[in-house]
Amino acid sequence: MLQNNFSKVIRSDINLLVTLYFLLENRQVSRTAKQLYIGQSAVSHQLNRLREMFDDQLLVRTAAGMMLTPFAEQIYPTLGNVVADLEVLLKKKNKNLHPHPIKDIYRICVPEDTYIEDVSVLFYDFAHDENIRDNVTFEVFNRYDSCISDLNEGKIDFFFGSSDNLSGTICSSKLIETEFCLAVRADHPLANKTVQLADIVKYPWIDILFREKANSYANEHWGEAINNMRCVLKTSSANAAITLLSHSDAICSLSDDIINKRGLAQVKTKNKIKITNYLYWHKIMGDDAFHRYIREGLISRYVSENINARK
Repeated sequence: MLQNNFSKVIRSDINLLVTLYFLLENRQVSRTAKQLYIGQSAVSHQLNRLREMFDDQLLVRTAAGMMLTPFAEQIYPTLGNVVADLEVLLKKKNKNLHPHPIKDIYRICVPEDTYIEDVSVLFYDFAHDENIRDNVTFEVFNRYDSCISDLNEGKIDFFFGSSDNLSGTICSSKLIETEFCLAVRADHPLANKTVQLADIVKYPWIDILFREKANSYANEHWGEAINNMRCVLKTSSANAAITLLSHSDAICSLSDDIINKRGLAQVKTKNKIKITNYLYWHKIMGDDAFHRYIREGLISRYVSENINARK
């Protein structure tokens, strides 16, 4: 009876469905290969097998990049549920087999100091709930001058954010997409107004350092105005920038979740910046079962909590 009901499942390589999920999620062979720790040629070969299996192209190349076919759009949510269920099942299987940490301290770097509190609680709660808090300390800090080189050298265990200046030794997993906006205090003359870039030039500018991609995009979209504004503060602390915003007419680029959480307002322009955030780690952590365990659990919890917070 089982063979009659599940003959297709038995004959198929179920791992292909995991590959398909990440292909449809990423719409990119190279990123999928990196997430699955296999070569791009292997992913391309699996995609060809999947196309034969479903008799559909699944992903097609267009001028705007790889796009999902209508059939792929239809099955994508189901694939997501399948992968999520598998993860829950495997977690239950290993519930009482927590690996032990191989070192006393695990170092975590976050993109802004405003996230230190949230990430600290996230790691603490996860370790407490999973009963793995003994004999391990989590050290959480924000960006500094040599943080990228330290990550590339394996001196940082978990690195949240988005960066292009990474070596081939760095692995990543996609987290959530963040929108960056021009932020001001709630009663600022431009608060919640739609403006032209020329309208913001007369106001002071606050520059937050160590945000490579966010600052690059800000210069690309708003640079015409920013370059003509008087910079009154350069700081590595988003909290310091927020404090000055609250007591001045200054303008600063901040993520929408920080703006909403801290009671600030947006200055609306036609250009918006959307940045995909990742969790990065050095490949030398691949043999650290404890790192892998908390990484997979934290990714699941971090994504779900942030999605729920944005609803």
